Amino acid sequence: MPTDSDNPFILQAIALIEQRLGLAVGAQFRVHLEAILFDFAQGNLAQLVQTLQNTPETAPAWQQLIHTLAIGETYFFRHQPYLQLLKNYILPDLVPQRRAARRLNIWSAGCATGEEPYSIAITLRESLADLPRWNIQLIGTDINQRALKAAQKGIYRPWAFRQAAPHFQERYFNRTPDGPQLKPEIRQMATFRQGNLLAAPPLPQFDIIVCCNVLIYFHEAAVRRVSALFYETLVPGGWLILGQAEMLRFERDRWATHVFPDLVVYQKPAANGAITYRHDQPLPQTAPRHQPPTPPAYADAVSALRQRRYDEAERLLSSILAQNPDFAPAHVLIGCIFANRQAHPEAFMHLDTALRLDPLEADAHCLRGLLHLENRRESDARESLRAALYCDRQHILAAMILGHLYSQIGQAEKARRTWEDALRALNRLAPDAPISDISDLTAETARAFLSDQLKQL
Repeated sequence: MPTDSDNPFILQAIALIEQRLGLAVGAQFRVHLEAILFDFAQGNLAQLVQTLQNTPETAPAWQQLIHTLAIGETYFFRHQPYLQLLKNYILPDLVPQRRAARRLNIWSAGCATGEEPYSIAITLRESLADLPRWNIQLIGTDINQRALKAAQKGIYRPWAFRQAAPHFQERYFNRTPDGPQLKPEIRQMATFRQGNLLAAPPLPQFDIIVCCNVLIYFHEAAVRRVSALFYETLVPGGWLILGQAEMLRFERDRWATHVFPDLVVYQKPAANGAITYRHDQPLPQTAPRHQPPTPPAYADAVSALRQRRYDEAERLLSSILAQNPDFAPAHVLIGCIFANRQAHPEAFMHLDTALRLDPLEADAHCLRGLLHLENRRESDARESLRAALYCDRQHILAAMILGHLYSQIGQAEKARRTWEDALRALNRLAPDAPISDISDLTAETARAFLSDQLKQL
């Protein structure tokens, strides 16, 4: 059935969903949502809206909508770097502090069908030699009741094991007619509850909160509200783990930011005052790094970035990195988004990751140069921009900026040569061709800028 974007009942339904669930459906799912709502309404949109208004999110109409809109993409050890971090850094930090009480509270927020909390349970089992003596509350919450029922059963299809080690099923699962089922001792470690992130937390305080690839689907006001809830719910010294392509966007000065190779995590400091910790020791890798082919969604992410649709680009890149964590260009684009949001530690981390994966990634060097400039480190900026041109002698954006830096320090001849090389490279591009994935400048605009700069030398 054709839809009408101005239908007042459609607009009311969108407003209700965004208010109740926090999902930015107006921006993300608009066309599909209209079709879904018409199908649900069976010709009576007014009645559907009234039902949504007058019932809680646990009601059948809400649950049907939630199940349809939920992404639900998860599998065991999906966030392997964070599990390694949990095992090798966070638990060694927390366990000595909690050993007297032998109590840990962990919240997997937006747990879907349970693979994430069960992965955490297995990590705990492999990390704590005296685990039976601990009182561990590992709680997974999700608003999707159907997903929670699947989590409680602990029966999974082969797709859920695509990142697991070969021995994983043999060690932790029993064979059943319905498929591999987690052994009771693992299932008993996790508790699942229906919960809305816009409401109260499942416990008053937690030592660790894991919320991966959830907030990227929320609208800004909801993200702000949930971020504040996480902060208030964590004990001092507690840890917040977000998805690989996510960052804290609000009240960042309240948090301690820990920058590791390939990931960033946040800690509620024991005392006031933000600080950034840089950890240079890489975490153990579970598989060799390689460069995967370019995913089809990458071009859409580039387009969204150039049009400054940053939230959409972030969601696309998060999905790409969930499937292809070693795809260096996606890390560069995420770094660009975070730089635009003034989240420099996270931006540098992703650029460093991109360069570890591909040292010749010219856009990563160029963006590092721009970040150094913003932080008034002109010498570091020149070094990064020269590295970009070493990797790609026709990198126009790097040449434009480097020439400007040369001109500022009185090296006019270097500036001239750099800009003239860039103009020659521009002759190979159509006027409306973009000059880089990390820039919306076209060849025509760049040519006009360079010509003007050369006249002023």
